[in-house]
Amino acid sequence: MHMRLLAAGIAAAALFPSIALAETPCEQQHANRVVGTVAGAGIGAVLGSAIAGHGNRTTGAVVGAVGGGIVGNQLSRGTADCAHAYGYYDNQNMWHANAVDRSAASGYYDRDGQWVDGAPNGYYDSSGRWTSADSDTGQSGYYDAHGRWVPASASGYYDTDGQWVGGTASGYYDGNGRWIAGPTSGKYDSNGRWMAGAPNGHRNADGAWIADAQPGYYDSNGRWHTGEANGYYDGSGRWIATSGYSNTPSMHDNSMQDHWGGDNRDVRSRVAWLQQRIRNGRDDGTLSSGEARRSLRSLQMISQRETRMRHYHGHLNRRDEASIQGQLDDLSARIRAQMRS
Repeated sequence: MHMRLLAAGIAAAALFPSIALAETPCEQQHANRVVGTVAGAGIGAVLGSAIAGHGNRTTGAVVGAVGGGIVGNQLSRGTADCAHAYGYYDNQNMWHANAVDRSAASGYYDRDGQWVDGAPNGYYDSSGRWTSADSDTGQSGYYDAHGRWVPASASGYYDTDGQWVGGTASGYYDGNGRWIAGPTSGKYDSNGRWMAGAPNGHRNADGAWIADAQPGYYDSNGRWHTGEANGYYDGSGRWIATSGYSNTPSMHDNSMQDHWGGDNRDVRSRVAWLQQRIRNGRDDGTLSSGEARRSLRSLQMISQRETRMRHYHGHLNRRDEASIQGQLDDLSARIRAQMRS
């Protein structure tokens, strides 16, 4: 009889809508465990009492409650938990850091409450879509002074006490164009001088934090490029242009050569820009999935050649850079032709 009652409690708890609860961010995990336990116990008690009959209703309710409560608690746990989370994104795309030991962190919750293995390596665009960054995963973020992991793309984050920390960065370029890695806050002036502590964003009318456009950016060789830009630096000082890159022409604009022309073209920033252009073309249908796949493969091969050249010489000499830029020009021309066809 007790086995039947316990089975009833388990069956009842299985009816509990645990799927939605299993995919919640850190601040709701504990609450959902409690709700799952109480709801499972309640449903199990009702069914246990009904199955037991008139003479054993009390025993049936107790056993059913125990079985339902256990299963309800377990079903609401989710596939991962906050003890292993770097942190999570809220529905405003803001990062909430989690105080977890580095050896224990194994993933994070995205803005939809879904668990994602590994640390975030990318950013949310202005439409709330996740865009992966072409960056080494080991350079995708940094630990702040209190041991909290922060994505390099975050211009600010909420600490474990829910306090906003604005204007954060994974490092900065000094006046000599040298990358100084480490958690910091500030922004650059129009001449590329780092102003420590200066806010790099503002609050909009709804109170959401908006990162300001940069007055320029440093390329991987430590050269300053003037002009409004949107993006961030990864942990190694590599500039990652985001899809909101305001001085980038439209993805359907054929003036790309004008934008990247001249002596100030930077190979890696151009690769990142082209990668985003291809992905946007695939998403809006101006490039077929096959065209986008082949273009991304070609771009990856060019990027790998650039890396090998840089490792061989320690930097790109003029001949190497001219070769890589020529390959990027050819790929860009093919993409434009495919978008027009």
